[in-house]
Amino acid sequence: MVVVFRNPFISFAVTLWTLASVLPVNAGPLEDAQAAVTIGDYVTALRLLGTLADQDNTDAERLLGIMYIKGRGVPQDYALGMRWMRIAADKGLPDAQHDVGMLYQRGWGVERNEAEAVKWFRLAADQGLVVAQNNLADTYILGLGVLQDFREAFKWYHIAADQSSSYAENVIGVAYEHGLYVAQDDAEAFRWYRRAANKIYERPGDTWIHSPQYNIGAMYASGRGTNQDYVRALMWFTLAAAFGDTKPPDPLGIKLVDTSKYTALEQRDRLMALMTSAQITEAERLAREWRPHPVLTIERREK
Repeated sequence: MVVVFRNPFISFAVTLWTLASVLPVNAGPLEDAQAAVTIGDYVTALRLLGTLADQDNTDAERLLGIMYIKGRGVPQDYALGMRWMRIAADKGLPDAQHDVGMLYQRGWGVERNEAEAVKWFRLAADQGLVVAQNNLADTYILGLGVLQDFREAFKWYHIAADQSSSYAENVIGVAYEHGLYVAQDDAEAFRWYRRAANKIYERPGDTWIHSPQYNIGAMYASGRGTNQDYVRALMWFTLAAAFGDTKPPDPLGIKLVDTSKYTALEQRDRLMALMTSAQITEAERLAREWRPHPVLTIERREK
């Protein structure tokens, strides 16, 4: 069955990019401009960036675009922001190509055009930009600017997962748990959730699916894909709430994969009612002591 959703509010399907992550750390005027932005010295930042832009520095052109889009030191002007972003994107900067796609998808500074957004996401994704790979996959799974195509979507999710994207790993886990495009497999879902949950989740604002911390907590609570363990379940629900998984899911997630309607806080409270005080104390200790870490798995290989 093919399910196509057209949603005028697409923030759930894309990653919000932040000013803090706009540039690599480089020595020289570009680094000085980035530092000035960080401390709010926009006069200095604009002076340095203007000089660098005159020298055809693509990173500076992109940052100028973001400053206009966000209204940092200048009046907010989406059209002018798009103009600067396009200059950098047309020169092949993958971060700028992704941001141009975001602007087209949102209709900021340009007429909204989902098909054009897909084009720019693909250009950045082909250069290995993980956030663009995930957003490109989202357009295919939701049919935004392209025909809905689960095969193409999961191709890109797997490419992003191979680069350790917690969002892509989480989506793949959801697919296995609910039998979306792949055969339903709780054990495989748990494996993907475990990979994603042991990292800081890169897209906590998305609500079409819950965070991997929430999802692995639900697996422990129900004993699906692993042994039932209320202590581990409470630990993960506590972490999910701490990381921001506190909103009801978007209706599209409920329609697409029957995402749980309960928030992490509600799941935590429901679970605590079934536990002893000693179990609750242990779960809280585990949550406090948790630190992000890679999950290593041993794969069986054919002889």
